Amino acid sequence: MRTTSIRFFLSVCCFITLTSCQDKHDGAVEGIVVPPGFGVRITISQSGKTVHAVDANTQDGKFRIALAPGKYDVSVNVPASPFPVTIAGINVDPGKTATLPSVEIVQLSGTAALSGIVSPGGPGTKVTLLYEGRERATMAAAPDGRYEFTALPEGKYTITASSPGYASDSAEIRISGDRRTAQNIRLLYETPIDGVDWPRGVIHAKGKGLYPANTANHTAMHEMARRAALSEAERNLLRIVEQIKLAPNRDLKSIMISGTFTVRIKGYLQGFKISDEREVDGGVEVELDLPLTGPGGLTRTISE
Repeated sequence: MRTTSIRFFLSVCCFITLTSCQDKHDGAVEGIVVPPGFGVRITISQSGKTVHAVDANTQDGKFRIALAPGKYDVSVNVPASPFPVTIAGINVDPGKTATLPSVEIVQLSGTAALSGIVSPGGPGTKVTLLYEGRERATMAAAPDGRYEFTALPEGKYTITASSPGYASDSAEIRISGDRRTAQNIRLLYETPIDGVDWPRGVIHAKGKGLYPANTANHTAMHEMARRAALSEAERNLLRIVEQIKLAPNRDLKSIMISGTFTVRIKGYLQGFKISDEREVDGGVEVELDLPLTGPGGLTRTISE
């Protein structure tokens, strides 16, 4: 009996010693989940692999997890909610505690589902679901880009997809009743292209039209020059679109040989807005903006 007690005492001392030593080199993540309750699960992952999982305190929703220095994703979920909340890219420094903002879990349930394919897929492809403007769930897509969210309540959603080397994109979806809704997203490969503003998700093009000769009416001259400027700007938009890549070795022009895609692209190009119009020496110059990503963007045209 005494030997057992001594062993237990030594084990406790050893654990305390190791914990103390570990604390000097490790950092930690702490936070609070609202509302607190049973089954509030905190999962820590790194590079897509789970490295730690604990339950938050049932009384106050608080949690604290010691971690080796590095970058982690923190996911919070409760049994009654279809919406795990993920906070990505949390940096843990040696000997320091990263305090997360309060995590609010909305306990909703439903019978609808949302699924689809993110192209091109591959490692690091993530899909985030927002409900009524707030992030509710984040998941890693399957190797082929497939994703699925289930047990969704009726409402308006936004889904955002991202993949290393590609421009993030999003789509708005309205789900009603117990319907199963599909939404595919084709991401665009980011390369430097004159006229493409990747951070804003916008294509920008200019066009100039000259005043016609032998036209006495200034109003008619201006309108004719304006139409010529718009035509040139639209041609420049098309040239830019043809350079956009779907993958490192595949540009959009390669799929525009299809009649269906050609019609879609022509329709897409008509979605521009005139961002500036001015008279210049000898004519009129216009500037056009065309959405590249997001609602009304190019990917909506080519991924359906």
